Amino acid sequence: MSWYAVESVDEAIDTTRSFLFPIEPGRWLRLALIAFFVGVGGSGASILSNTASLPANMPAEPTPQQPAPVPSELSLETLPIDPLLIAAIIGGVVILGLGLTLISETLRLVLYDALRTDTVRIRGPARRRFGQAVRLFGFKLTVSVVFVLPFVVLGAVIALDTVVLGGPALLVGGALLAVCLVLWFIGYLIISRVTNEFVAPIMVKTDSGVLSAWRRFWPVVRNDLAQFGVYVVVHFLLLLAISIGQTILAAIVFGIIGTVGALGGLLVVLGVFGGLNAALASTVGVIALGAIVLLTVVVATVCYLPIKIVVLTYVFSYELSVLGAADEELRLLPVDVDTETTANPT
Repeated sequence: MSWYAVESVDEAIDTTRSFLFPIEPGRWLRLALIAFFVGVGGSGASILSNTASLPANMPAEPTPQQPAPVPSELSLETLPIDPLLIAAIIGGVVILGLGLTLISETLRLVLYDALRTDTVRIRGPARRRFGQAVRLFGFKLTVSVVFVLPFVVLGAVIALDTVVLGGPALLVGGALLAVCLVLWFIGYLIISRVTNEFVAPIMVKTDSGVLSAWRRFWPVVRNDLAQFGVYVVVHFLLLLAISIGQTILAAIVFGIIGTVGALGGLLVVLGVFGGLNAALASTVGVIALGAIVLLTVVVATVCYLPIKIVVLTYVFSYELSVLGAADEELRLLPVDVDTETTANPT
């Protein structure tokens, strides 16, 4: 018995090689845009906090003769920032997050289209797939709410019982919550992974919605549980190896460019301002150092994108190869003409 989850490892390599090479600048630029949004797991720019020295005449702590004033009560009026401004900022962040998520879902479907047609386009496929991306996003959001809501209710019940019954209720409830959390998270992980790795490609293949794609895929996985069990193991090992390689390459790329950026910043600080304190005390100095940091991060990210393009293309190709091997009618990857001719000589 052959395990197509194992055989697809080599097929994905061949697909990635033929899809990405020879290098075409326009094609890689469009793929860079896709890779920037797709497959990013919530990583953000790290915030570096610089500690500035306090003035010499500022006391480190209030003396007994001069106690620090304590507000009599806390209300919205006593906050240093307007609550409406805080609400506006939170609303803006939520809207931005929703927008980026929709872009990510749309470009995920666009990449499936590119792998299927061997042609990388952005605007046309994005317009065509945007409605499916909205439905995909709505499905994922609904699943997340459904999985989170029971824990909110269970946590509230445990908190109420703890107030009435005391410590034992907290211990029993905490253990029950932990067990439910593990089982519930496994279920959520299965649904999320199946939706991302198989249901979304089926939506592109059949031009259907999320639920229709789920109904199309369910008999496939139900009739071949052993094959998909092997797929889970192989996929995990592939991602583990890829993550290790990505970490090493990212450390090299960001380390080299970060070192160059640090040397440039040092030259600016010493050569222009005469020292770090003088640079930080000057508005121009702060702007210059901020520009150097931003430029360093941008250059490092751009240099790292080709690595991400290769990884993203390979992982998607592997998943699509497994899907096509499980059901030939769901194959998105183009069939190798030479292989097909050899298998069916005329």
